[in-house]
Amino acid sequence: MGNLNTLINRMRYWCQTVSLGYSQNDRWNIRPGGNCDCSSLVIWCLREAGFDTGSATYTGNMSAQLTARGWSRIANDGNPQAGDILLNDRDHVAVYLGGGQLAQASYSEHRTATGQGGDQTGQETNIRAYYDFPWNCYLRYTGGTTPTPTPAASNKLTVDGDCGPATVRRWQQVMGTTADGVISGQLHPDGTYARPNLYAVAYGPGGSDLIRAVQRRLGLTADGLMGPGTIKAIQRHLGVTPDGSFGPATVRALQSRLNTNTF
Repeated sequence: MGNLNTLINRMRYWCQTVSLGYSQNDRWNIRPGGNCDCSSLVIWCLREAGFDTGSATYTGNMSAQLTARGWSRIANDGNPQAGDILLNDRDHVAVYLGGGQLAQASYSEHRTATGQGGDQTGQETNIRAYYDFPWNCYLRYTGGTTPTPTPAASNKLTVDGDCGPATVRRWQQVMGTTADGVISGQLHPDGTYARPNLYAVAYGPGGSDLIRAVQRRLGLTADGLMGPGTIKAIQRHLGVTPDGSFGPATVRALQSRLNTNTF
């Protein structure tokens, strides 16, 4: 079952964290340094987020395939919801991230349909303010999303590799900080601090008390920012390969440790 938070985070990842270019003749080469087009990127991220996309391959058949699988076609009223797919059936598709922003693949470095691998301009795939394309509709998921992981009746976290509010709240409880389920005060994703698997996060100044507590425990400078150095230290502490990416393997190790009420 799909998760809209994951869809949003995967669109953020591909449009902002890595260099992904635009080229219609290389549209399924979706990898850092590769290429996509607007529809292949959205379909790819939907699949990464656990949604069934059927035989959707381009903007022209996305509506039919997704509305048969739990999505509703909503009239464009200028007020999309986070996770909505913004669709022009003939020409373009993007995902609304919330907060007045959307993520999309736009055009190649030549402002044409084809180009080299990777984002040559920083805008081939991008996040920008919402605009009315015009969109023919919003595709909105109404079939239910994967619930945020919560402790089971035994008060154990589900060891699923998703660092959602339940995992963060338990981590905060173990570290003795305010347990609100959010890692706050983080830098906006910029290629250094983007964490696709960390969706219980708020951006802004100040850092996180939880991360400062973790950093102090690990003997690090306590700035409250969950950058790659802090993540590698967490991974070494948990016995995970220190690659600097706060991914599912790291989160599962963290969840297992938290289930013993320790870090």
